[in-house]
This record gives sequence, C-alpha cells and structure tokens, in this order.
Amino acid sequence: MADRPLSAAQVTRRHKPRPALKRARGVELHFVSPPVPKQPGVRAFRPPVAGTIVDRPDRAIAAEERARLQQLYGTRTLRGAQRKELDAAIAARMGEIEALEAKGLEGYIPDTVAFNPRKPEMDKALRRPPFYDSQAKLKRGEHQVTTIFAPDDRYVFSDTAFPWCIAGRVDAGGGHGSGALVGPRHLLCASHMMTWNADNTVNQVTFTPSYFDANAPFGNSGIVHWYAYRKVVGPNVSNDDIAEDYVCLVLDERLGDICGWMGTRGYDSAWNGLTVWSHIGYPGDISSGSRPTYQGSIPIDSTSGSAADEDLWHKGDVWPGQSGGPYFAWFDSEPWPRACGVQSAQNPSTNSAGGGYFISNLVNQARADFP
Repeated sequence: MADRPLSAAQVTRRHKPRPALKRARGVELHFVSPPVPKQPGVRAFRPPVAGTIVDRPDRAIAAEERARLQQLYGTRTLRGAQRKELDAAIAARMGEIEALEAKGLEGYIPDTVAFNPRKPEMDKALRRPPFYDSQAKLKRGEHQVTTIFAPDDRYVFSDTAFPWCIAGRVDAGGGHGSGALVGPRHLLCASHMMTWNADNTVNQVTFTPSYFDANAPFGNSGIVHWYAYRKVVGPNVSNDDIAEDYVCLVLDERLGDICGWMGTRGYDSAWNGLTVWSHIGYPGDISSGSRPTYQGSIPIDSTSGSAADEDLWHKGDVWPGQSGGPYFAWFDSEPWPRACGVQSAQNPSTNSAGGGYFISNLVNQARADFP
C-alpha cells in the first residue's frame, strides 16, 4: 500500500468540523421491544439468529480450482503443467481478493449529522468521576490484573457527530461489547462476543449507536443474519482465534442511513509504530460500560500471521467491554475513517486486535447479500 494513515495533526489540518448540513426530516427511529412472557414468572427470549460461516477466500478458491481442473482432466492427481495451471488460476482469483486490501470498502457520511474529525467532545453537564479506578494503588499482598498501561489515555465522550456516532454498544446475552457500523445495516464486532449455539445460530443481540446512560439518540436494532470465518469462544483465545475474531452482523434496521458508517481496509505492517490509530469502546471499568470512551494516537507495535488474517499487537488501554470496538485511522483525501482491526484480547503485557484484508472480504459479502 503506497499511502499511509494520517496522524491526528494531519487530520485536523485537512478536515474541519461542521454542523449538520440539513435537518433530518421524515426519519423514523426504531427501538427493539423486549419479548413479552406468556405468563408471569416465565422468562421470554427473542429467537436465535442463523448465519453463515464463510470459508477463507484462499482456502475456498484453492479447493474450487482444484476440483474444476480435476473434473476437466478426469484425474484426482494433478501433475506437471496441470499443477502450474492450478497455481495460475488460484493466483488470478486471489488477485481480485487482494485488490480489496488496497481499495477497501468506502464509508458514508449523511448530511443530517454533524461532522467532527477531531477528538470527540464531552458535554460538561454529563461529566462524573469513574466508578472504578483500574490504576488504583494496591496494598501489599493485593493483586489486580489489568491491561491499562499508565497513563490511562481513555476518556468518556458524548459527541454524536460523525464518525463518533457510528460506534456503539452491543448487548448480548450475559454481557456487552462494542462495535461500529461498516455499512447501511452492517455491524463489525468481535466473534467471541457472540453466544454460539450448537445449531449454528447465535443468540439475539442489540446494537445501539452512541449509547450513553441508556440513551439511544439514533434508536437501536436487533440482527437478522451474521457472517464469520470462525466461531471464537472465550475467555481464553489463541493467536489464530485473534486473527479471525470478528463478525459482520446484519441489522434489522438501516441505522447506517442515519448515522453513516466507516470504511474498512487491510492493515499493512509497514505502518507498525505509527501513532495514528484510534479506538472506541464501552469498558466495564468506566461508568460500568454505560458510556463510550475514546483513545487516540495508538501505535500498532507489531503484527503476526499473514496480511490476510493477522494479529495486531498494541498497548492501547483495554478493559472488558471494549471487545469488538474498531481500530481505525483516516487516509488521505477521504472524509471518513477506515477500520483496520477489531479489539479481541488482552493480557498484562500486550493487547491484541484481529486484522487483515479478509475483514473487507467478509463485510463485502454481507453487504452484497443484504444491501
């Protein structure tokens, strides 16, 4: 990739904040209604949601091309020129997939929301001290495992301008996480946040963009389908899990038409060390996950895996609840940021996000199947 993500100073110079260009007229907000029990004392749940486990493009293309040539030549074993033909066919088709790495998927900014490319703001009237100090000094003999690397650079915000309004809280059974819109009805978050059922369904979730103290300025939505490469189940995950620890959820409502959405893009290891990445999430140690936090100027220290699916290792400040939140940056001549990673896991020495250009491939399939 020839171009590089922009630093915060570059973004400030190239993009200026603005109010909404026009009023939102005729926009109807939708809210998920809780299921009604048939009788008192009986719990009622919304039905689980089916989805699609997507074959990794490299594996799927190799299998398809091998089967095609085996049928063409009437043999199960390809030799010599046939193997060269197989390699050429795979390379040609993978070239189309890899083109997505450089191009990515574009974002969208509605005229009906304000635009603030600088750090998100916090309404002074809404400020309050955090209920829990993750960097509190402990008494002798006390221990606390955290992944907040001093100083804690996260801060709470209430800004509903673009792009801050496209991130939100993802409520799943038994807990919550974070996510961001990457299409008109497409949500990118972490695979390990899902409740994976044996019948290839997930329990229903609710996404609320700009969630703040149970306030939902853009409404919220459940999901109707999901796309994933891997069913990641926590709490302990491997490096391979982290590299594919993301899902694209198809929302019931087109919240992106109201809020806009981020673009996506593959991560280039040449960007390691650049302090250009930002993260939004709903950490449990700050306001009990009821308010979003922002941290900017985060470097990706190193990567592992391949450019297709890779682990992004960093020391951004992360606490449970921020899982699924995007790592994003701005690129030259674009009015929207692009998500290049999804927060996955953490330990006391480093944090990690899933990345790679397979993210764009997954989102692209979801957007094609559910426009």
